[in-house]
Amino acid sequence: MKRLGIFILAAGLTLSCTNLDEITYSSISKDVFFSNENLLSIYSARAYTTLQAWGGEQSIWTMNLQLSNEVVVTQNSVGEWAQDRYKQLQTHRILENNELIERSWEYCFNGIAACNDILYEIEHRGSDFDGKDKVLAEMHLIRAFYYFLAIDCWGDVPFTISKEDKGYPKMKSRAEVFAFIEQEILTYRNALSDDNSQMYYGRVTQGMANTLLAKLYLNAKEWTGTEKWAEAEAACKLVMDSSKYSLCGNYKDNFSVHNEGSPEAIFSIPYSTVYTESDHNSFVLFVLTLDGYLAPTYGINKSPWDGFIGQPDFLASYDPADTRKPSTWLYGQQYDKSGQPLHVVVKDPKTEVITDEFDYIIDETMAGYTYGSGRRTSVQGARLGKWEYQTDGLLESDQTSMENDFHVFRYADVILMYVEALVRQNKADVAAAVPEFKQLRTRAGLAPMSAGDLTLDNLYLERCHELALEGWARQDLIRFGKYLDPWWGKPAGQEYMKLLPLPSAKMANNPNLKPQNPGY
Repeated sequence: MKRLGIFILAAGLTLSCTNLDEITYSSISKDVFFSNENLLSIYSARAYTTLQAWGGEQSIWTMNLQLSNEVVVTQNSVGEWAQDRYKQLQTHRILENNELIERSWEYCFNGIAACNDILYEIEHRGSDFDGKDKVLAEMHLIRAFYYFLAIDCWGDVPFTISKEDKGYPKMKSRAEVFAFIEQEILTYRNALSDDNSQMYYGRVTQGMANTLLAKLYLNAKEWTGTEKWAEAEAACKLVMDSSKYSLCGNYKDNFSVHNEGSPEAIFSIPYSTVYTESDHNSFVLFVLTLDGYLAPTYGINKSPWDGFIGQPDFLASYDPADTRKPSTWLYGQQYDKSGQPLHVVVKDPKTEVITDEFDYIIDETMAGYTYGSGRRTSVQGARLGKWEYQTDGLLESDQTSMENDFHVFRYADVILMYVEALVRQNKADVAAAVPEFKQLRTRAGLAPMSAGDLTLDNLYLERCHELALEGWARQDLIRFGKYLDPWWGKPAGQEYMKLLPLPSAKMANNPNLKPQNPGY
């Protein structure tokens, strides 16, 4: 069972299903929440529920997918999904009023505001009890995570850490906010639980804190000009030496419908067809990528949008033996629910006479299609298939959320960050000998890398294929010096494009926000 206060809060509103004298949270005094850890966790759940907007159509996750070389949104066979907001992201010619940029900004700063409000309320209550410091630390670390995402995207950002701050937040430099995030993690991580059982699933733990610290240090050179490879190595080692996490024997199990039991899950956003059914707080991948021909295969009773498809150059970058490719993408011959080859039957709309019938074979190479010209057919472009689609009929016409949870921080990423930190310190021989790095490769049907194989280019590709579609590709492209390169559908870029424009609506509301990117 998924254990997170957000589900108790969303369902809730009662302390016990069997207690007839139920307590309705929406009608009781705040003071009740400040009496034990469980209730305080429920009170602070707003900081977690804000995270769930991660999986929506216009989200920070989908924004980063479109900014990377993994995914593209083109015109489909009926000319849909040609919205300019996607073209801007895919070509890196972005306007300040882009909807995904604005939604991503709100994701970060609404989350920060929620944490500031919760921290203020907790810190101004006189009651004390076991576990209070733990929940306080969770709120500090979630806020640090939101700021981490913000400086990744925008560099200098408005900064406030108090509900009592008056006036408009002023901008702080990326380096200043980097130092703040680092200090928050170092100050509060030991107060967090080191329990990675289902009791703390979806909550911030020491494993999450150290993974966040590793990611911060791994990007330090890009963000502050100072290398922190040794510090990144040490932070990863804390996660590895905790013995709390391990690699799944089967890669696909990390993304199954009921994937809350994955031993790789370090920090996850739980989703549900029941509790996260809303316009913005859902995981809507099946809607974004599948088309009408594929929906019946998975028992889906909703019309998907046939939008997100894989970029052909990215799919071509896999080793033919890499089993992660067919685990991540839907391409080639597709099959119906009974396992038979899927055919497409075309009928004359007036006479109902069958005029054509062909196998439904998805061409991941996008042969004959050039981005920006014409319309692609329904069999062009690999669909996103990394997260298992439900076949139990739960994805009804009025439902938008999948049941799969999203593992934002996954143990495989820690292993790859550790290896990268070693390689960047000229320790490729040590990196090649890491047992779990060897396991990552053999799990994918590939031979382990030797020290000679561990070039930065090869390591970058390993991250691409292990972590495809998980939201880190843009950050990796920048760190490995590839973000400004041309790729399918995108011309070469300029240095200013590594930072996103500040949303025009937010600049209009805060006079302290000024354009920091002369190219936009």
